Amino acid sequence: MFTPGLYDVHAHLADTRLDSELPDILRRCASEMQAVLVNAARQSEWQKVLEIAKHPRMYAALGLHPFFLHEASADSLAQLERLLESEKQSGRLLALGEIGLDCWEGREELERQKNFLRAQLELAGKFSLPVILHNRKAWPDFFGLLKELRLASLSGVCHHFSASRQICRQALDLGLYISFCGPLTYPQSNRLRELAKYVPAERLLVETDCPDLPPQSQRGAQSRPWMVEEIMRCLAEQRNISMFALQEQIAVNWQSLFVE
Repeated sequence: MFTPGLYDVHAHLADTRLDSELPDILRRCASEMQAVLVNAARQSEWQKVLEIAKHPRMYAALGLHPFFLHEASADSLAQLERLLESEKQSGRLLALGEIGLDCWEGREELERQKNFLRAQLELAGKFSLPVILHNRKAWPDFFGLLKELRLASLSGVCHHFSASRQICRQALDLGLYISFCGPLTYPQSNRLRELAKYVPAERLLVETDCPDLPPQSQRGAQSRPWMVEEIMRCLAEQRNISMFALQEQIAVNWQSLFVE
């Protein structure tokens, strides 16, 4: 059973920008965090993520981010399937991610992204794993793909959610959780703060996207998993609840998504 405290559902601790600091980060996380889900973005990070997940309070998510599909090898999906099969029983592999669609720079690569997402969603179903989703400027395509796959529900997290309330409602109706990160704390993020009040308590999660998207007090620097506390304080304030009540709810939500 997970207990109230600090939970970061999305951190990229395998990012090479953190290499020199990683031992110190892991020590501090073991002391201050309840759990950190370390997400892979590219195939070259998979083994490193699994090694990190052997440390206290660390857990793994493996997948192929739409930004880095050009790095994927011909047998990437087969390798991912083998890793999921071998690691799922370890108790440290909790999800398949970070995966999704991204049309920020145009739609030229969208069909390739959809092919990889389709295959990874099928793997998630095969191994009964929730997914960590990255979707940007591509929500209609994402919902269309789920319809194509005849998926009326989906277990997982919408990472760094920043879309509209309508899209949020569609995601919630599918059964997805909504995760907020550093930008929630920015003074100009009024729409995000309204969304943070809209999401049902039982579907809330928080993250840092470490080493990116730092909270307001760290703007201009890198983020770290323990900075999720500032995001949670902002979220508790927006929802007019105590920090401890939010910590309890996040712990319950983590348990519900990843364990039960």
